[in-house]
Amino acid sequence: MKTSLEWLRDFTPVEGNIHDICEALTISGSKVEGYEIQGEEIQKVVSGRILKIEKHPDADRLVVCQVDTGNEQIQIVTGADNIAEGDHVPVALIGSTLAGGIKIKKGKLRGVVSEGMMCSVQELGYTTAEFPEACEDGIFILDSDTPLGLDIRDILGINDTIIEFEITSNRVDCFAVEGLAREAAVTFDLPFAAKEPNVKAMSKEKSGEKASIEIQSPDLCYRYCGRVIENVRVEPSPAWLRRRLRAAGVRPINNLVDITNYVMLELGQPMHAFDLQDLEGQRIIVRRAYENEKITTLDSVERVLDPDMLVIADTDQAVALAGVMGAENSEIRNETKTVLLESATFNPFAVRMAAKKVGLRTEASSRFEKGLDVNNASRALDRACELIEQLECGEVCQGVIDVWPVKKDAQVISLSANKINRLLGTKIPLAEMMDILTSLGCEISNSCSMIEDDEIVEVTVPSFRPDLETSADLAEEIARIFDYNNIEPTLLSGKAATMGGRSQKQKLIEKIKDLMIGQSCYEALTYSFESPKQLDKMQLPADHDLRRSVRILNPLGEDFSNMRTSMVPSLLQIAAGNSNRSVEAVSLFEVAYTYHPKQLPLTELPEEVRHLAAVCYDLKVGKEKTFARVKGIFENLIDNLGITDDRFTVKRSESKPWLHPGQSADLFIDDTYVGWIGSVHPDCAESFEAPDQTVLMDILIDRIGEKAVYERKFKAMPKFPAVERDLSLLCDHLMLVDDLKTVIRNNAGLLLESVELFDVYQGSQIGAGKKSVAFNLKFRSAEKTLNEDDIKPSMTKVLKGLAEIGAVLRE
Repeated sequence: MKTSLEWLRDFTPVEGNIHDICEALTISGSKVEGYEIQGEEIQKVVSGRILKIEKHPDADRLVVCQVDTGNEQIQIVTGADNIAEGDHVPVALIGSTLAGGIKIKKGKLRGVVSEGMMCSVQELGYTTAEFPEACEDGIFILDSDTPLGLDIRDILGINDTIIEFEITSNRVDCFAVEGLAREAAVTFDLPFAAKEPNVKAMSKEKSGEKASIEIQSPDLCYRYCGRVIENVRVEPSPAWLRRRLRAAGVRPINNLVDITNYVMLELGQPMHAFDLQDLEGQRIIVRRAYENEKITTLDSVERVLDPDMLVIADTDQAVALAGVMGAENSEIRNETKTVLLESATFNPFAVRMAAKKVGLRTEASSRFEKGLDVNNASRALDRACELIEQLECGEVCQGVIDVWPVKKDAQVISLSANKINRLLGTKIPLAEMMDILTSLGCEISNSCSMIEDDEIVEVTVPSFRPDLETSADLAEEIARIFDYNNIEPTLLSGKAATMGGRSQKQKLIEKIKDLMIGQSCYEALTYSFESPKQLDKMQLPADHDLRRSVRILNPLGEDFSNMRTSMVPSLLQIAAGNSNRSVEAVSLFEVAYTYHPKQLPLTELPEEVRHLAAVCYDLKVGKEKTFARVKGIFENLIDNLGITDDRFTVKRSESKPWLHPGQSADLFIDDTYVGWIGSVHPDCAESFEAPDQTVLMDILIDRIGEKAVYERKFKAMPKFPAVERDLSLLCDHLMLVDDLKTVIRNNAGLLLESVELFDVYQGSQIGAGKKSVAFNLKFRSAEKTLNEDDIKPSMTKVLKGLAEIGAVLRE
């Protein structure tokens, strides 16, 4: 929220360096995002009066003006045609700076010296929306009584400081200038003056005789106040009001609309004005909408409602969607003469759901949905009426129509001095705690009870602070105003001091990330939400398990409506995005969750499965080498996790339609499925607009973590040499190399130290449908040097096992 320092000073006398003010407010809990000094770049622009205007001797469209700037008389050449002798105008002197950093220098126009420039409103950085009295296409003509030589920022009121706050949603009181001023007053120990409106109501008419209000849904509307304004005059607002609205980022429109916006910003209470003549029966009925009831809101969009939504209606039709926006059928027009001004409080959940259903979030709804102070409704209404009288834009009728079905008791919390100090680790006296809470608007009971040497008082929470619910909330208020910097660091009382550290799972995640980064992979971060259409692109059949997903009740949009069940869409979108930007090679990974419902509709939280997912492509080397690289990344990963080759097996992947059927594999460790790697199916790649060469990997982290060996055992260097044998096998071209390695390991016995693939050949020399696969077998004993007789039984058994699966020695 934005507000001006000038506006804050209406409530409390805040002074000092703006940087120090912002820093102190942030520390006390009102986080300042930044500040802007209005007109800071406008320098050496003053007010002046045109003394004389003469035609330019060598240009028909230029004139030469003699201008009095208070301290001197200067000559300015201009082409403006809306000026006259005696006009007061903004004058940019030589060496001045205008909006956008434009510098003004002395120069000549068609041979005549010009010693400055007369300014338009645009050259000062504003438009006619902010200054409606200014000329659209000419020089900004100031009031005739404007003193000469004054800084134009002071004259136009563009020298204020705008502070932007980041307000948390639970602090609804701080969505108002008054609430922020209260925080500033407490922070700097300054006096604070809340607004206490004084409405004269000079009209002889009574509001209750002109209109009536009925609440039919008290569960959705807590209070509804209204006052009737007669003889309304719709016209531009005065400069001071427009200036404050601009400072808050609100565009001025006209006096009535500006007053309601002003009160909303000042006191945090949204308001609405109805043309009383457009209300059938001059009656307001607050009710639930009818099924499929239609309303055309002020943005000229027809919206369909349902009974969960609250509407403001007359006896014939809905005239506003409560807490969101009014309807066209009762809006204020230039010819409007009588207005019903309303101020109400609604059920915050109902307002939020209604705004979401109709796709319309407004300044009003954003405040109503946070839960407004029901006691503030009538005060805000009176403040608006006070401003109407002050601006002389209508006559306020006597009395207030105030319908308040159920009044709630104030929240009372017991405050224990010892309990607060134990929680905060402080020694703050009870009296100081009471002073802090009193300054924040709380009321403290006069009596103080003693329970086991502990002083306890009752604290009545103000209605504008619904966030204060427990003694812990009071402790937070005391701590932030006491100043966190004043709290001495101490160990937790009654707790053993321990060193912090990561859990085994956290260490595993960090190690996996380090290993992936060490293999030239960049870490990615994607949304956990996806569109159901992404699953269609994966070529999934209608009954596939991955289509059973959790739908989000309040999605950001259709593209983020479901919790993801697969990492594939996220990975392929990354690949497509990089490919579309002409990135030739990509290696990315992400550690993230997928979400799988145990049953639908949900009766319990879905299962969260953590994945290590990777996507790689390289347009220069092709798919085969990329596949081998990804497989190598996985093998290096498990090697560093203490998982030996003999525990790792690969099987052909059969049930993943998004992968190429001949270029994909399921990964197993100790016969436990831990993930898959594979080239993307061409149809799937085309659907996502990803390169055909894309290779994916998806590993289940929890399963691989269960198989990891975290404690490494020392093994002495071998004393005896190894004996190596090479096997060149002839087998069917569809036989998996991993199946051959498994047979070799299972039959070679304890002397086998390693088995490595070093060649695969297919060609005319070995016949169609066959391939040659060559392995290197290394045997070693810890007790002696092996000879041929020692390894011959192992080799015989290996060859026999290979023959049983159709693999024989190549002759």
